[in-house]
Amino acid sequence: MTRAYEFFEVERIGTFGAVIAGLDLRESVGAIPLEELKHALASYEVLFFRDQHLDAEQQLTLARQFGEISLYPIEKFFGSVEPGHQVVVDDAENYPGVDMWHTDVTWLERPPVIALLTCLEVPAYGGDTMWASTRAAYEELSPRMRGLVDGLETLHSCHQSFVEIAERKSGIEGLGDRIKAAYPALTHPLVRTHPESGRRSLFVTDRGVMHHIVDLPTSESEAILDFLAAHVDQPRFQVRWKWEPGQLVIWDERATLHRGVSDHYPQRRVIRRCTVDGEKPFFDPERRPDPSYVAA
Repeated sequence: MTRAYEFFEVERIGTFGAVIAGLDLRESVGAIPLEELKHALASYEVLFFRDQHLDAEQQLTLARQFGEISLYPIEKFFGSVEPGHQVVVDDAENYPGVDMWHTDVTWLERPPVIALLTCLEVPAYGGDTMWASTRAAYEELSPRMRGLVDGLETLHSCHQSFVEIAERKSGIEGLGDRIKAAYPALTHPLVRTHPESGRRSLFVTDRGVMHHIVDLPTSESEAILDFLAAHVDQPRFQVRWKWEPGQLVIWDERATLHRGVSDHYPQRRVIRRCTVDGEKPFFDPERRPDPSYVAA
């Protein structure tokens, strides 16, 4: 049964995702509205807000109500130890680099669990962002396929092109090797359990980061991961959002993938984003979904 919320209105827009109305997020969210907002996020996975126009500090203040702000992993190599936000500019000199399905920095032991993105500038056309529900994709697998992937683990490591770009742009010789040494390869479950809703989702990302399934031959690993990638890529598991200045989106990184569509290049698009740290991904075979979180 879908939960009714007292402090805001919910307009569902697809298999998942909802537009939230009735909250001004420029002000501190009270304890009860925040509890409702967290419940809605775990239920709908991506929440869209129109006409918020948060400044940088307001966005960080809101993010802190969900947890500890992430420090982007390579920032410490540039002397920054203060978690904050990143302003991402796409234009003729900066080609959009995230037009592929991914969830953020899974090569960390505790990847971000929530992301907040504010739109600052929009192009005349294009530049949408898409999300895919890995929870919905998991639930649509056959019982036998779910039984196959439950409990498997995958190897993740920092994308080679990422460290090469970081070294080139920074001008710091040897930075790539330092990044890889600081963040060695690690394993995550292929299926993860949501700590709030108890629902399961496929914990997959782009293949430059997620390399193979542990303890399987390469051919079997490739076959399973290729199948899952094609499965998640079905439009029925996706929502697409056309940006306007001042809009805010909050999404659950544990249950979704996202991609920034690059069809606006070379036009300018500017967004401000920050992420929130959380738990280490885990798979709990005994946990059952809480029905109050199912978005019917």
